[in-house]
Amino acid sequence: MTKILYLDTETTGITDNSAIVQISGIIRIGKEIKEEFNFYIKPHKGADIADEALAIQKRTLEEINAFPDGKIAYAELIKIFDKYIDKFDKNDKFILAGYNVEFDARMLNNFFKLNKNKYMYGYIGQKLDPLYLIPWLQISKKIPVLENNKLGTWCNHFNIELEAHDSLEDIRATAKLINHFFRFLK
Repeated sequence: MTKILYLDTETTGITDNSAIVQISGIIRIGKEIKEEFNFYIKPHKGADIADEALAIQKRTLEEINAFPDGKIAYAELIKIFDKYIDKFDKNDKFILAGYNVEFDARMLNNFFKLNKNKYMYGYIGQKLDPLYLIPWLQISKKIPVLENNKLGTWCNHFNIELEAHDSLEDIRATAKLINHFFRFLK
């Protein structure tokens, strides 16, 4: 049975030393949504923190420094992943789905390493990114060419509600967008 982990992060920047300050996900097994999670995380000591990243999220340094310690979110995330995946079974992995998901995969991997775990890919297999489906659907004339390929632009086109730069809202919208694209692929 297909296991999809829709995942999005909000971070303090784009460097490998940036911190995840919010991580949200939806777990879908087959056609059923099994679980949704949303964690706020205090940046790790010495994290790169870009003022621009905070401004985009409409957050302050004081606000993110009041979030719970990352070890708490990490422990909860591992419990959730272990509930659905046997990390020792090479055929039992989540398909990681998200918009520009390579970035989120990199940040999640850095978060795992920060928590002394270098085995994130024990849980994650293939990746599914609607950003890479867009050209295929445009070439086949299933969707139009829009002014840009930002998540917000596509959500607006398909009338999907989006409160951008909140990882839970972003991933809910991304999951809906992926479902729209799946319909075009049938």
